[in-house]
Formats: sequence, structure tokens, C-alpha cells
Amino acid sequence: MANPLIILAAVRHASNADIPALRQLLEWPNTLKLELTLRILLTFLPEGTEPGLYVEFLCELFDAQSKPEGGITPSFPELPEQDISENEARVRVRRLRLTPLLNPKARYDQDTDSLTLFLLHQAHKIDAETGSLDLVCRLLEPFFDHSEALRIWMVSNLLPLLRLDYEYYPQSGTSHSLEDFEGLEGSLAIQSLLSKAAQRNDQRDTREVGRDLRGLVGPWMYGETTRKRRKLSHRRRRQSLITAIHATEDEVPAEEQQLSSDWSHVNEWLLDLGLRDFPRVVDAMTQWDGPRDVDYGDWGAGNQPVDEEELQVQTRRYSQAGLAAVYATNDSSLEAIVGSHRILQQTAKLAGLDEPPDLKRSDAPIISGISREYFDSLSQAHLLHNTLLRSQNPLTSPTVSAVSLFNLVLASCYKLLNLGNIKNSRSVAELVLFGIEADQMAELRKTLYTLKAEKMDEKLWASIRRQMLWLRNWEHQSHGQEDPRGIFSKVAKVDLEVELLRAMLEGGCYSLAEDTYCKQTNLPLSKETVESTVLNAALSAYDAAWNGNRTRGGVRKASEISSTFCNYFPKSVPFAQTTALLSATHAMSFYSLTLQHGVLFQPVNIRAHKDPMALIGKILSQNPRSYAHLDNLLEIGQNLVTAGLTEDMHESLAASDFRGDSQQQALVARRRITRMAIEAALEEDDFDTAYSYVVNRLAADQPRPNPADLRRDSATLRDDISWRAAYAAGCYPTSNAGNSALRRLEQRMEFLSQALLLAPPSALSEVLTVWRKCEQQVIAQIAKETEEEQKWDDMGDRKLPGDFTADVSPTAQKARDPSRGALIEEAPIGLFDMARGAAATLSKNAFPSRRSQRSASYPTKSSHNRPLSSISTGSSDAGSVGAAGGPGRVRKRDMVSSMVTGGLASGIGWVIGESMWVWIESIVS
Repeated sequence: MANPLIILAAVRHASNADIPALRQLLEWPNTLKLELTLRILLTFLPEGTEPGLYVEFLCELFDAQSKPEGGITPSFPELPEQDISENEARVRVRRLRLTPLLNPKARYDQDTDSLTLFLLHQAHKIDAETGSLDLVCRLLEPFFDHSEALRIWMVSNLLPLLRLDYEYYPQSGTSHSLEDFEGLEGSLAIQSLLSKAAQRNDQRDTREVGRDLRGLVGPWMYGETTRKRRKLSHRRRRQSLITAIHATEDEVPAEEQQLSSDWSHVNEWLLDLGLRDFPRVVDAMTQWDGPRDVDYGDWGAGNQPVDEEELQVQTRRYSQAGLAAVYATNDSSLEAIVGSHRILQQTAKLAGLDEPPDLKRSDAPIISGISREYFDSLSQAHLLHNTLLRSQNPLTSPTVSAVSLFNLVLASCYKLLNLGNIKNSRSVAELVLFGIEADQMAELRKTLYTLKAEKMDEKLWASIRRQMLWLRNWEHQSHGQEDPRGIFSKVAKVDLEVELLRAMLEGGCYSLAEDTYCKQTNLPLSKETVESTVLNAALSAYDAAWNGNRTRGGVRKASEISSTFCNYFPKSVPFAQTTALLSATHAMSFYSLTLQHGVLFQPVNIRAHKDPMALIGKILSQNPRSYAHLDNLLEIGQNLVTAGLTEDMHESLAASDFRGDSQQQALVARRRITRMAIEAALEEDDFDTAYSYVVNRLAADQPRPNPADLRRDSATLRDDISWRAAYAAGCYPTSNAGNSALRRLEQRMEFLSQALLLAPPSALSEVLTVWRKCEQQVIAQIAKETEEEQKWDDMGDRKLPGDFTADVSPTAQKARDPSRGALIEEAPIGLFDMARGAAATLSKNAFPSRRSQRSASYPTKSSHNRPLSSISTGSSDAGSVGAAGGPGRVRKRDMVSSMVTGGLASGIGWVIGESMWVWIESIVS
């Protein structure tokens, strides 16, 4: 045992950091052993002592231990402790409590030498007390080559902390103590080393992540072997306790052994970083070449053997992490796509594969390495986040097929981005590999929708079509269409061409659409498909229009589309209908029209309206004197009929089962519009225009009655529009005063006579009632005028010629109605006489079987073929004509009677049928 006095002296010198005195004390042979001396220094030497003061002393101690004893022995110095007894000195030595060289918190191999243990323990004490890694470095650096354990520890623990706190991020302060950092393992250590590079988002240096991987993580991985041994021994100790329920280390699968490598935590960190900050992953992957790329600085890599097979495996796994990070990111910008391609190039390089082509010239990339079996081996589970890094994942493993597929996915992302549809690589891969037809069609329409609003020339649209075809089938240039593979591969080629044609038309590229789908020898679409697509595009533009003028907005586009392609379909009924619709809409745009609740009229309202003809009625009601434009309104109605918008004629044909052809529909539309115009004219008190429309328009549309048709079903000939228009005009109230009162009444009776000819039997009593009232007003008016004329004549008779004594003031005479002429003041024909004459005439023309029974009462000649005077004579007093001034004189009321009786004779039986004859015969009898 060492002399206790010398031990106490050594403790005193160590406490005072008096290294020279300690050196002199230990020069005496066998004074103190090396381990005891190191424990005294470890326990009492102040941690802040400059390492340069005792580094050389430590070297001397180690050399003295290794050298054999001999030489001159120096004189033993005098010690102050000599005044203490030896027993007391022993007691004091036992109370020293010297620190053991082996740090209880550290885990080293059992064969580590005492100097290495002292240096490592002293380094921890210096760092714990002073926090100065610089002192630690100056202490350990002279002993770097002393032992492999010390070298590994310095490279894997001290070097990363020195760079992290002093070189890379000096402004951030101390990050970890040596003791804490040495205890970090796995993902916790990786996050600690790379956290500062990942958090520097403001004014970041793009080289930081790659530099930290090379200069921090790489050196830390130098101690992986030591950590593995510690883990292995710890695991074996645990397995010895639970061998019954856990497998041994030899039974762990090879994939799990690879995943147990600390490099796997780097891959996981890169994958997670891709979700948060993809540009940094691009920087890391392009600036760091993986586990082989490590920066040891001036310390070098040492003599530790390198496992080439392990490095190759970890490099491959690192390449897979690059592909996994690209599939995991949600970034879909152009920078992300370009960065992904850089990662792909780095992956191919590390895996020893051919470099993929550039994105700008990847219209037909090399895909011969992708087999059908490879596509069949893929599933949606391979895109899950927790499976991207598995070595068996065929989607991310750096193989020829995986790299080729990913290159095609990136090329598709790049093309979609140029087409205005921004998508990330994961979404594109899902759409290509697992998308259904509905998903791909929706993406196709979304892509084309973004192109419609932009003005592009024909060359650009031609390029777009080529790109869309390539996106549908990556192999279309070389392998045909049997098994297309692309982002739109589930969409039929015909459907794709239809969508492209529609997009071209909506984008205003008519010439290219015409050349591509109508003029080529081998047309992509059939003629019928092109026709329907063009018409749908025209009507879509029409429905989106806000104004009906063909020179503006959507109607203009619809007109341009229709006019461009109509020459290719000259016999197409839908094209003719569309042209007519556009013409009607354009004509209606010149009128002011507002629908319910103040909603302005839009072209789509015509196609959506149940009865588009009713819109003409709104035009008449909302635009003053628009009834005067009857020809224009009739043309609108004709175009609506041609457009096929008036097929349902329930109201127009008055409950009949008849569904007319286009001519019948045009006739009904013309009658409806004329009726609307008549009613509008009456509402604006324009009786003359209404009279003109009834006489000239409605009468012209009525066919001549054919006796052979009298026995036919009258429902097929029924007109429920014209008689109502004539009846409405006949019911129009007129003034009872003025010179034109009688003329108005006569015109009304003409309207009612027209209504009688056209009205159904159920409405005859209503029309005849109004007729009777009109007749009574005519009688009253004639009587009034006759009385006034009689008074004037009596006044003239009382005047004597040459009598100047009487009042000679002029007497004003009431002006006569010029239309009356020389109207004879006789009572007008009554309703009874009119009915009797009509019955007689009808019996001779329509019912010859009954003619013999009434031959004595009625002439044998048809009333409408006789002169008007004879008609009047036959239906009134015989002397009325002579009293009126001779047989050549025709009274106005007789003209009306002739017209009504003749009309009834020629048409009333045609309207009312056999039932009406019974009613008339009862009146006559």
C-alpha cells in the first residue's frame, strides 16, 4: 500500500493544481500507482484548470508506467504532512472518498484502459462544471490516437457537439451537455442534431441540411457500432428474463435488423421533413450522397473497419427515402416538381441506374422497364405513409420500374401544371394506378375547364390536344391503344376527343376544331358525335348568355359555332332548330322583357319555359305599341315553331287529342300571336288596328268549309283561338256618342259574326247574347239619328220661302256619319229574321233531304249567291227596299245581315253540327 503521507501530499498538490510539485512528488519510484494518481487528479484537480498544464504530465505518467524501472532515483522531498502520525494519515486517506475512474453513468467496454477512462470521466466533469467544450477538446485531442474507444467517442460525441455549438450555430448557445448527448439514441439524437437546420425558415441557407447530415449525423454514426453493442447486451439481458415469450436475436427478421440501424432514423426524419418543408428535403438529397458521405474534419475516420455490404444496403435505403419523401409531400408547386426530379436523378445515381430524361423533353420517356406484372403488383397500401420506407415496397424501392414510373408521374404533374391543373405526385400516382373512370373524367374536365377561359391560338390548342392524348396513354406513340396507361387511361378515347372538341369550341378555336374533326381523312370522331357535340356546345353557350343579341356574349358564340359547322350538316334538323332559336332570340332582344319578381329576361328562359309562345304575350304587355310589329312577332313565333319549342299544344288546340305537324303548329302559333296582338291593341284603345287584324289576319287563316267534312269529327277542325280573338274584339266597349258610334257597332257585329263561324256549339249562346246587345245598340243609335234628322226636316218645313220676319239665324245641322251614306231609317233586321234566313239557307245547302219540306217558304237559291237586296227582302218586309229609294239601294244594316247570314249559311253548320240544326229549326217553327 502506498504511503499515506504521499497520498495526502498528492491530494494537496492536485487541489492546488500544482502540477510541477505533483510531478516532483511522483518522480520517486513506486510512490503512487497510475490508477491511484488518476483518481486523485479526477477527484481533486479543479475542472477549470487549463488542460495544457497537466496534459504533458498525464503523458509522462502513461509513459512511466509503460517503461521499465531503472536509472537514478531522485531525493525524496520534504513534506509538511510528515508532522502527522502515520495512523492519523491513514485515517485521513480513508476519508478521501476518491472518485472511481469508470463513470457509473457511462457505458464502456470492460477492457478500456485507465487513462481512457480518466480522460472520458474528466471530460464529463469539465463539461458539467464549466460547460466549456473547448477545454474538453484541448484535454482529449492530444490523446486522439491513444485508444480506439477514445477515438470513437471523440468523433461520435465530441465532434458533433463542437460543430453544433461552436461552428455551425454559435449564436444559438449550448444545445446539450456531453452526458445528455451521449445518452441520446435513435430518432431522438437525429432530431437533436438536425433540428436547428430544419427550424431556420427565415433567410435559410439551402446548404445547411446537407452540411449537417454530412458533418453532424455522419460523425455521430461513427459510434453506431458501440451503441449497437450496448443495445445488444442490454437486449440479451432482457431476453434472459423473458425467454419464454420473446424470440432470440437470431430470430429477428433481416428487414427488422436493417431497420434497427441508426441510418433508418435519418430516413424517417427525411420522410417527416418532406411533409413540413419539402424544399429542405430537396436540398438534403441533392447535397448529401448518403452514408458514405461523412465529414470527419481533421480527425479523420480512424482505423475502424467499414462494412461495405452494410453501407450499400443503407445507401439503397437512403435512395428509397428520397422517393418516399416525394410521394409523401403535399407540395404541388413548380419548384416542388423540379425538386422532385432532382431527387429522382440523385436516386438513380445512388442506385446505379440510368439518369431519367429532363421534364421538358419527357413526352415519350423510356418506359420499357415497366412491365404489366409490375403494375399488377402495386396496391393502395404501398402509398400509405407507414409503408413507404419498407424495403419490400415496389413503389419506392430504387428499381428500374420504380424510377421509370416515378419519372412518368412527374412528367404528368409537369404537364398538368402547364395546363393549369396543379397536382402533387401522390395524387397523380393514385389517379394513374387506382383511379376509376369517374375520377379521371372529373380530373379531365377540371383540366379543360381552366383552359376554356384563356384566349389561346390554334397552335397552342393543337399542343394541348397532343399532351392530353399523351396523358391518357404514355405508350400511345409506340404500343397502340390496347392497354393504355396514363392519368386518363380509364377514359375512352372517344369521350376524351369529345371533351377536347367541346373545350376548343368554348375556347373559341373554331378553325382547329373544324380541321381536326371535320376535314381530316381519318376523323377521330364520327359525324353524328361531332354534330351532337357541336350543338351541345352551342346550346351551352346560349344558356350561359345574359343578352339575346347575336352580336354579344353567349348568343354570339352560339351563332359562331352554329354557322361554322352548319355547312357540314346541311340536312340536319337539330341545326335548323338551333338556327331558328337563335333568330327568335335575336329578334326578342330588341324588346324590353321582365319576368316574375323583376327578374330580367335571359335567353335560357326560352328553352326552360313550358310555353315559350307566352313570352310574346309578355312582350306585347310590356312594350307599348309593340302590337303594331305583328309581322316581326309572327316571324318570332314561326322560328319558335321551327326550333321545336311548341310541340305541346294543349292550350292552343283546346282539349283536342290532335298533335299537329309543323304546318299545323305554325298555323296555331300564327293565330295565337294574332290574338295576342288584337288583345294588346284593344288594351291600348286601338280599335282600328284590332279590326284590321281580325278582318285581314284571322279571316285569311280560315279555310273554306267543305260540305263533305260536315259529318267528320269536328274536334280535328276546332279552332279555339280565332273565335276567342274575334269575340274579344266584338265585346270591346265603344262610345255611344259621336259620328263613328254606329260604325263601331257595325264592326263589332262583324267580329261577332266571325266568332259565330268559328266558335264551338257550347259558346254559341254566349256569342249570340253579345250579338243581341250589339243589335239593340244599333237599333237605338239608328232611332236616335232618325229622330234628330226628323226634327231637322220638320224645322225646314215650317220655314216659308221669302219669309224674312221669322228668325233667320242659321240652324246647325248634325253632321252625318259618312259611312252610313243614305241609310234608310227603318228598323234593323232582328235576330229572329237573321236566324230564319240562316236556317233556310243552311237547309238548302247542307241538308238537301229536308229541302222539300220547306220549299214554299224559302227561295231555291243560296242566300250568299243572291244580291244583297234580295237577302234583305227575303228576311224582312217586302216594301223596305222600295221605301228606301228603289230596288238599287242597299242599306248598311242589310249589308251586315247579308254578311252574317251568308257566313252562317256557309259555315255555321260546319261549326255546330247536327245539334245546332235542331236548335235553329225550333226557332223557325
